[in-house]
Amino acid sequence: MATNAPGGNDLTPQLSVGRTYSNVFSIYRSISAPGYDDRLSRNGGSADYRVISASPGEWHFQSAWSYGGQQHGQDEDALRDLGATYCSITNGALTKCQPYLEASGLLYNPALWGVAPARISAGASWKVDLKTAWELGGSDGTQTVTVVRIDPANHSVTLMREGDSAGAYSESDPATVELTHGGVKETFAVVPGLSHWKGYTTFVNGVVISDELLVTRKDVLRRKDGTQLDATERRIMLLNAAPYPTL
Repeated sequence: MATNAPGGNDLTPQLSVGRTYSNVFSIYRSISAPGYDDRLSRNGGSADYRVISASPGEWHFQSAWSYGGQQHGQDEDALRDLGATYCSITNGALTKCQPYLEASGLLYNPALWGVAPARISAGASWKVDLKTAWELGGSDGTQTVTVVRIDPANHSVTLMREGDSAGAYSESDPATVELTHGGVKETFAVVPGLSHWKGYTTFVNGVVISDELLVTRKDVLRRKDGTQLDATERRIMLLNAAPYPTL
């Protein structure tokens, strides 16, 4: 495998009408505080995509998804701006367009990874400012993306992302948490602190093949009487390409 030969970045998706893709994913969350039992939760599922329209920098999909084997749904949606913007589609028209802030997904996402140089080589890196909170990071974040490996023959690129941010995430970030001490449950307000993340992602022709991210955040847990204690929160995100269909 070539690791130092420079080449085109192979991070811009090349999608065509009729192509199908699938992935499986999960997010694990834990909160640890001195004297209390660890709080653990996990969510995951799978998704299927069929490309129904393709033009430079914009792709429309029919998608189907399932979370935890219980929640199911089907949508028509679009990725614009080379994957940085997500739009729902209703009656053939784009609606509710917004920055695509999921921790991972089907394609290389410039909203989280930044705009890669036109040509990259192993060891190259670039900085990304993440001003907006996203699924596993707070606002005013900074991130360094480093090229770990390139395989030009297979149009494969492996990147490492590492960064820091402060505050609450954009979704799935409850304002309270219930912990147990000696069999007694107690509810705390969560004051999110500093986050640090690091992980590896492999793309083939701009499509995510494997993705992993470990995020650690320092929280303050506040009781109703105003007293508080420090806690550590960890989230582990995994996503892998899967044979189509998964549903």
